[in-house]
Amino acid sequence: TKIEFKATVIGKKIYVCGGYTGKEYLNLLEVFDCETNSWSELAPMQNMRKEHGMTTLNDHIYVAGGRDGSNTKLSSVLKYSPQTNTWTEVKAMNEGREDHELVTLDGYIYAIAGYETNTVERYSPLIDKWGFVAPTHYQHYYFGATSHQNKIYVLSEGGFEVYHPESNVWEDLPSLDVANGLQLVSINDKLLALGAGVGDHKGKASKAVYQFDTTKNSWIHLPDMNVARKFYRAVVVN
Repeated sequence: TKIEFKATVIGKKIYVCGGYTGKEYLNLLEVFDCETNSWSELAPMQNMRKEHGMTTLNDHIYVAGGRDGSNTKLSSVLKYSPQTNTWTEVKAMNEGREDHELVTLDGYIYAIAGYETNTVERYSPLIDKWGFVAPTHYQHYYFGATSHQNKIYVLSEGGFEVYHPESNVWEDLPSLDVANGLQLVSINDKLLALGAGVGDHKGKASKAVYQFDTTKNSWIHLPDMNVARKFYRAVVVN
């Protein structure tokens, strides 16, 4: 069993990195090939991490922050090249983060909130530099975040908000009564919240799926998933 890992996608492949077995931290990088329906192991990270952030930009994978084997909160950032199966270290974030999310938008990577912080940093690969942008309104950790319609949406137990990059402003939106541990994805121009525990099921694994209608600023309850989930990863493969 593996928890507190992260996942991202390049092409038809899903990459899963780091995590915690309940006894030890992991530095493993594994890939699932959707076309061959098979898993394989790739070059491990230089250090073990859990509760980190992970995303894809320009066909490279970025892993940022988390905690290492000595339980130290990290600010360091690693870049993985699938072409060479190698890791390199890039510019570190300005602060250590855990239980945060990395989201890619318009050629930048955003490191969003995390445990005990609501700050947000943006990374430019062109100049290898992180800089702060507007902080979130709410405390978010173990939350869902994704880019959708050229904005960044964040949903957690703390609240629901959207970031407008052109104005550097976070806007509050109507939230769900959810527990931390859900996932937020953008698929076929729809914004979905998956495994969102609500009402009597708050805090427990959930099958619930909701869609946010950005034109009406309201949530729609969709058919449930087959399996209840919590603290997992949801990815979209084109």
